[in-house]
Amino acid sequence: MQARQIPTFEIAPAYSKTDADMASKLASAFFGEPMPWQKYVLDNLLARDKDDKFINRSAALSVPRQNGKSWIVRALCFYCLIAEGAKILYTCQHGDTSDEMFKALSEPFEDEDNEELHAILQAVRRANGQQAVYLNNGGYIKFSTRTNSLARGRSFDKIIYDEAQDLTAAQQAASLPTLAANKKKNAQVIYMGTPPNAESLGTVFKNMHAEAHNEVPPAFAWFEWSADEIGDITDRARWYETNPSLGRLIDESAIQLELSMAQDDFARERLGWWSPVHTMADYLINQDDWMACATDEAPHGKADASAVKFSPDGTLASIAVAVVDGGITHVELVHQQQTVRGIREVAELVVRNAEETPFVIDGRAGAQALIDRVDNHVPNGSVELVTTSDVIAADAAFLNGIREQTISWFKPKELTDENLKDDALSSSVLKATRRSIGSSGGWGFGGEEPTAIEACALAAWAAKKSIENDVGEMEVYF
Repeated sequence: MQARQIPTFEIAPAYSKTDADMASKLASAFFGEPMPWQKYVLDNLLARDKDDKFINRSAALSVPRQNGKSWIVRALCFYCLIAEGAKILYTCQHGDTSDEMFKALSEPFEDEDNEELHAILQAVRRANGQQAVYLNNGGYIKFSTRTNSLARGRSFDKIIYDEAQDLTAAQQAASLPTLAANKKKNAQVIYMGTPPNAESLGTVFKNMHAEAHNEVPPAFAWFEWSADEIGDITDRARWYETNPSLGRLIDESAIQLELSMAQDDFARERLGWWSPVHTMADYLINQDDWMACATDEAPHGKADASAVKFSPDGTLASIAVAVVDGGITHVELVHQQQTVRGIREVAELVVRNAEETPFVIDGRAGAQALIDRVDNHVPNGSVELVTTSDVIAADAAFLNGIREQTISWFKPKELTDENLKDDALSSSVLKATRRSIGSSGGWGFGGEEPTAIEACALAAWAAKKSIENDVGEMEVYF
């Protein structure tokens, strides 16, 4: 069988000329010859209109993992740096991905045997978080993992969002405006990723996929290799249909080992299957029930418990507090932060407050590291790692508490039904879905951004456990 070399689904305008032949020839000398599908996508990304501007000013590629989309990124950046003196921002979610791309694109210029390339190299910057390659023609490429303040105050001609399935709206908002001052009036933004799973925090790529599959054509190009259903995951013909590099970069024996995954995980990771977008019917908590729990007066009393919840990949931490006030448990989301630069700020917050308030911590990526960080700086027993059973119990109790109005949360006067989505906790609550956890049929909160609601659920659960030992009074409003 031959792997499919054109997308299973695409939306892209026709073109009559492209720079891809030149870009491919240049890239082949350093990154290897492209496969037909890689050249096909590059043809579209470098397609030009009659004014010599990029036809596809915004474009996205969704393809299963390990198929070699990085070759497209390297060829595109390499060509635009050299031929156009482009100013490029390459951004991804994980540091090792950024390091790998930096190494691949800097080495050809640093190699003195490549005389022509080395001659146009101005400088290579290697400092963590500031990796960059600068050329004498004015072009440069900067490499960065994503934060909510990504690239503010800078100007670029091109942005590459790699690992786009994890790109959040806040991260996009922090970086897209850097294209506004593009002097060549030929800015381009490119998204590359795989279908997100239920634990992904990113919403941008998911929304683009939904828009691409609407009846109205989107304002961007979209290229996709995917199966439209989970189906028979052992059908090898489907493997070749959705993995354009099968037989070259990927072999059947490797895919055979992946069959041990859950069927939906295999379909998503290897067949490029996109799980259905959540509808209102999927959400656990409606707006009326949540608003019925709102209060404009914070209760008096010592905070009975705090909770830290890390996102599945450890890049976001949500911190909540809870106080039991009669028959009502009041919760507040007091802090959220990206942790790509470390967990020092979270650790300092825990150390600062643990003597007064016990903390519970959850999150496979980040929780144990935080425990280890603060262990010698907090009173014994004041910081606890929760179990899966604890999470199941906390989430179920929190859902029941909202429905029975035994949970309360602080709503500022300026927060209305119209701008409720701008409140981090409310947005998390109203988009919460049910995800399976544990091995006995338990569930926890899932959805687009579940860390906030899970932090509040854990704080409420812990508050009821610790209330008997609490004394003193303090305001809980932050």
